[in-house]
Amino acid sequence: MKDKIKLWIDKKDIEIKCTEDKIINITGMIGAGKSTEANKYRNNNNYIVISLDCLYRGQDKGNLNEETKIINKILQKKLPNKDKEEYFKEYYYEIIKYINSVNKPVIWVLEGQHIYRYLSLKDIKGIVIVKRTCLINCWIRSIMRHIKKKKIKLKNNEITKRQYRNDIWNLIKKRTKQVKYYQDLNKFLYEISDSIDNKRN
Repeated sequence: MKDKIKLWIDKKDIEIKCTEDKIINITGMIGAGKSTEANKYRNNNNYIVISLDCLYRGQDKGNLNEETKIINKILQKKLPNKDKEEYFKEYYYEIIKYINSVNKPVIWVLEGQHIYRYLSLKDIKGIVIVKRTCLINCWIRSIMRHIKKKKIKLKNNEITKRQYRNDIWNLIKKRTKQVKYYQDLNKFLYEISDSIDNKRN
C-alpha cells in the first residue's frame, strides 16, 4: 500500500492508531482542511483543541483557549532559545508531558502540519488523522485565504494597493514551498503504509 497525496485528486483521510493515549493528532499540508476538521471538536466539552501553529514562537492567532496559553508559557520557559520549527519534536514531547500531568478526563486534539513534517509514527501519541487534500487544492486554498486577509487590510486602508499587489505576488512565490511539504507528507504516508503492511504480515 503506497497511497500518496495526489496532484489533482483529493483522497480519503487516513487514520492510524499509534498508542492508547487519548490524543487525536490532525495533520496535512497548508490548506488541507486541518482546522476545519479540528473545529468539529471545539464546542464539545469532551475535547480540548490545541492549534500547534499557535505554539512555537509563542504566536497568538486569534482567541486562544486557556490550555494553549498554559502550554505556550511552558514552552517559552523550558525552550526559550528554540523558537524554530525544526525543534518541534521537543515541543511535542513537552505538550505530551503537560497532557499527562493534568490528567483531565478529556480527549486532546492537536492540529498542525508540524506533526508529519517533524515526527515519525513512533513519536506520535494517540491517533493520527492525515488530511489527503491534493497539492493543487491545498495551494489554491492557502493563497485564497491570505488574499482574503489582505483584501480586508486594503479595505481598512491598512495597506496601499501597491503593497497589496506586492504582498500577493510574494505570497504566491513563497507558496512554492508547498511542493516540499507535498514530498514530506508522501514520505510520512509511506511510513504509515509500511506500518500497516507490517501489521498485516
